[in-house]
Amino acid sequence: MQSTLRPPLAGRLTTLVCLTTLLSACGASNANQRNTGEMAALDLPDAQKVHELASAPAPELDLSELAGPEPAERWELVAPLPNYFGHQPRQQTESWERSFVEQVDALNDTHRSEASACVARQNAHYVRHTRRLPDRELRGFINARCGWVGENHVIEAFFFEGTVPLDQVAEMEAQKSETFFKKARNANRGPLDVGLFIGPVDGQVVVTRVAAPRNITLAPRPMSAGARGTLEGRVHDTDAYEFVHAAVTDGDLQARNCERDPAVRFPAFRFHCGGTAHDEQGRTFFEFALSRRDSPWADHGYLGLFASDLNNLSYTSTAARIPAADDATDEFDRLSRQLNDIRTSASMDPVQIARRQSGTLNRLFPHLLDATRRNDNAAAELYIGAIIAGWDIDEPILSGDLLMRHSAHADASKTMASLMISPMARLVLFDERLSHLALASVRGMNATSLAIGGYNRVPQLSGQEVVERALHTINSARQAAGNRPIFDSENYQQAATLLSQAIIDGKTTPQQASERVVKAMVNNLDSSVRYWTLTTDDLDAFPIPEDIVTARLLRATVIAAPYQHPDDAWSIYRVIIMYATNEIR
Repeated sequence: MQSTLRPPLAGRLTTLVCLTTLLSACGASNANQRNTGEMAALDLPDAQKVHELASAPAPELDLSELAGPEPAERWELVAPLPNYFGHQPRQQTESWERSFVEQVDALNDTHRSEASACVARQNAHYVRHTRRLPDRELRGFINARCGWVGENHVIEAFFFEGTVPLDQVAEMEAQKSETFFKKARNANRGPLDVGLFIGPVDGQVVVTRVAAPRNITLAPRPMSAGARGTLEGRVHDTDAYEFVHAAVTDGDLQARNCERDPAVRFPAFRFHCGGTAHDEQGRTFFEFALSRRDSPWADHGYLGLFASDLNNLSYTSTAARIPAADDATDEFDRLSRQLNDIRTSASMDPVQIARRQSGTLNRLFPHLLDATRRNDNAAAELYIGAIIAGWDIDEPILSGDLLMRHSAHADASKTMASLMISPMARLVLFDERLSHLALASVRGMNATSLAIGGYNRVPQLSGQEVVERALHTINSARQAAGNRPIFDSENYQQAATLLSQAIIDGKTTPQQASERVVKAMVNNLDSSVRYWTLTTDDLDAFPIPEDIVTARLLRATVIAAPYQHPDDAWSIYRVIIMYATNEIR
């Protein structure tokens, strides 16, 4: 799983602003002007800045730290394993856990969980046998099979020779444990899950401590999918996050979005992820992505799984299951062919590999890796923005995404294959809107870092079609809350739909179109008019203001259209909801 400080999936932007007008124009802040199209909507570098960044000399890189441990192609987990996922407090207490319980209970919002105890135990066995931590893909699998859905745990492991009594080991290690868990508590905000394992493994006593922030709490449920595969829970860090998405794998290569229950509103959520096929190992992976507030970044990697056979303890990496392209002329060609081979196997058409954008990506990627290695988050966000902007794509794009993966493989094709465990990565690569891909890799000694930029075309929809889709999303949320659909405000909707088409045709802007409708409503209805402007790249899933969802009756008018400000790299949908203040109940 990728760190939330280095979000690998970008392009999920939803912001909103509320303005009120009474018989006069309303002044707009910079933030408001961004949303209404008067200013660029995104803080992405412009084309000149991207060229400047890409022209800088590439830094010297050591990929070993980013690549992580040597990947395991196969591994057997150790029974018993949980049959549930989601947060379950640790119930069983061994004698050697007494001081551990006291240490955890003394820390604020810190919890012993069955999932973290399982993660500690599985890592103890792997580290004892291999003398290294699991690679990213195996760690993600261990977490998911243990029922943990969240960031990777920080792991610490120690070994004792012979048959030292476990209580004695616990006593000897108590101070180290206290220091480890305090440090983890101080480094994170919100709920923290911890686990401890002390036990014999092949002639040695192994001690493993694990800790991870719990940004999502899932309600416990069986690991078998059932008919609907329902996932319920809550996002904790609402200062950082404003929306949650969920996706699920479908067979060996495909994926789809989970069905959102609009009756449950953020930060709570309910998704239905059932009805998809298991992979060849009898597993279906699901994944959450959290959209960062007021930012185009989304953090993903919150991976879980449904399993048809809970007795299957075997792990096989995707790199061992997905072949590389053998008939390629160079590495770029090999990655391009492999990616389109995967798309063809997933019953998708091949996608165009953008060579100009790939060249830009190849020049920017080493700088992003260097910023990541230095934990320079501001620089990393600058380079991510430069990549996803897609200025060297030769047609309008709705949004851009970036996937990054580092692995201890000299073969970039194996690194690409390891992405396929992720439903969110599959959605990027197999999105029906996807028009262009850019590829870049940086290789070191037995290490490869891979970057894939995915760029979605602006769908060829009429103004009426865009408005209808936006209205459907709004009214679905209202219906789930037990309220009627919004209804036309004195036939202004016909004019709003025509203005939506005018925005698409480049004849007006969202600001100009909304001002025309708002002024007409103010003059004719003799009322204050409130309007919300939402920006999104997905008409089927965007946050809707609570006032709009919960109003028992609402007469309103909606403008919806993609719009690209001259300084914007993307054409972002604007959804503008306008209503008189005396027309909402």
